[in-house]
Amino acid sequence: MKKLLFLALSLSILSTSCSTSDDPFVEVPQGPNLDNGLIILNEGGFQLNDASIGFSAFTYDKYFEDLAKTPEKVLGDLAHSIAFKENKAYVVVKGSNTIEIFDRYTFKHLETITDGLSKPLYIAFANNKMYVTNEEAQSVSAYDANNKFINEMAMDAPVGQILAWNTKLYVQKNISETKSEIVVLNADFAVTTKIAIDNELKGISTLGDFVYAISSTTDKSFFYKIDAHRDQKVTEFFSTRNIKATNLRLDNNDLYYTSMNNVYNWKPNDKNVQTIPVLSIPEDKFNEASTFYGFNVINGFVYIGDAGDMNEESTVTVYQKDKKVNSFKAGILTNNFYANFKR
Repeated sequence: MKKLLFLALSLSILSTSCSTSDDPFVEVPQGPNLDNGLIILNEGGFQLNDASIGFSAFTYDKYFEDLAKTPEKVLGDLAHSIAFKENKAYVVVKGSNTIEIFDRYTFKHLETITDGLSKPLYIAFANNKMYVTNEEAQSVSAYDANNKFINEMAMDAPVGQILAWNTKLYVQKNISETKSEIVVLNADFAVTTKIAIDNELKGISTLGDFVYAISSTTDKSFFYKIDAHRDQKVTEFFSTRNIKATNLRLDNNDLYYTSMNNVYNWKPNDKNVQTIPVLSIPEDKFNEASTFYGFNVINGFVYIGDAGDMNEESTVTVYQKDKKVNSFKAGILTNNFYANFKR
């Protein structure tokens, strides 16, 4: 009798031990495939340490949140921008005074940079180096190929974007509401030219052999095309119709920007503004502070991150031309979108 009881108990234990996660009928959650889709940067609230990075495939059927978060580490406070180099993503976390480096296809954390940073904003790569603009120090910091801090150059005025063109760098410098400059640095990290811009610069971009820039006021917008070989303006015009131009973006061979509740195209050879918008947000749904908090154009699709009341989850809406494709919730203060393709 004891033998029979022992046999029954053994069979019961064996049956239980076979019901494990190896069972083919148990579904194991899978992470997103980051090889082909949209990386979404969420700034997060001030001093709340809730900045995050999300992802969506271009089918927009599921939003994956907090790619950069692990049980041991959060991304930080106020994620400002991302720059990509080869298989790495460099995330500028302004409030935490760090640049967090990840594998762009797995978002495995690789390294943290802290030296030479003072409320960092944007990154550019050139001359086998990395260059970073700093809001608090009003400067540009340079790093070697191993991400070691080398030197810092004072700009003596608020800085913004930094772009690379061949061996040169173009730095956005906003001196006042009525005066700005694009400061040109050479490969030796020395100033070669200062290109004067009327009013406050709102964005710069490079396309081919030219640098494009927009500045604006409450009642005018100014548009500049600059020859990058000579660092001289070749086209300059303004508009009293498309006012408050900002959010300059490059998509393939076209430029785009926002003006109040509209998105406009800027063709590289335009000498006047286009009057018919690519996309218009209804005026009753437009909020100047939040509607275009996040904005980009990628392969003809317009991505808008509406920050709502600045404390709730942002609403991401995708348009193709003026037709809505999809909409979904993302993180707090979605501020930009980046295409992620396996190379």
